[in-house]
Amino acid sequence: AASLLFGLVGAAYSSWVHSLKALLARRVPWAPLRPFIGGTATIALVLLFGHDYQGLSSPLTERALDGDHLGFAVFALKLLFTVIAIGSGFIGGEVTPLFMMGATLGSALALPLGLDGQLLAAVGFCAVFAGAANTPIACAIMGVELFGGAAFAPIAVGCVIAYAFSGHRSIYTSQRVHIAKSGHRADGSPRV
Repeated sequence: AASLLFGLVGAAYSSWVHSLKALLARRVPWAPLRPFIGGTATIALVLLFGHDYQGLSSPLTERALDGDHLGFAVFALKLLFTVIAIGSGFIGGEVTPLFMMGATLGSALALPLGLDGQLLAAVGFCAVFAGAANTPIACAIMGVELFGGAAFAPIAVGCVIAYAFSGHRSIYTSQRVHIAKSGHRADGSPRV
């Protein structure tokens, strides 16, 4: 259940960033104005919610990986901040924010699912990125490098499930999924 959500978050992130970029490109023809709009929205969010969700948000990721139970608002706010920044044209990282979203979502899910918070944060750390980037094998291997061999099975399962439920979009616009993940073709149309 958690890995399905990790995949949906990866898909939502990718879809929302691409949608915001397309919307702003249609509505705001002068490209330099797009980051100004995104920056203004980010300043408003900082005034409302504080500085924790800007930049890498490493302290929140560390807290999640240490086993602190963080609420669902933590991952949701980081998702919102990052979609606005990247979608409005800021050039910056997507990898670390996706790690943070996954770890904090895992932390939030651990308590209601009755699972170990540190382990689920580690699975989320890897699985959200696996879903957003369509890279389950690389993310499972990364998980072993970061969290040790004992965590390999849950991280690998989490990455594969997140990948399967993340759809065919990717944070990398040049990436093409050539093999369908479901009963549909890679372009989303049903197989006949």
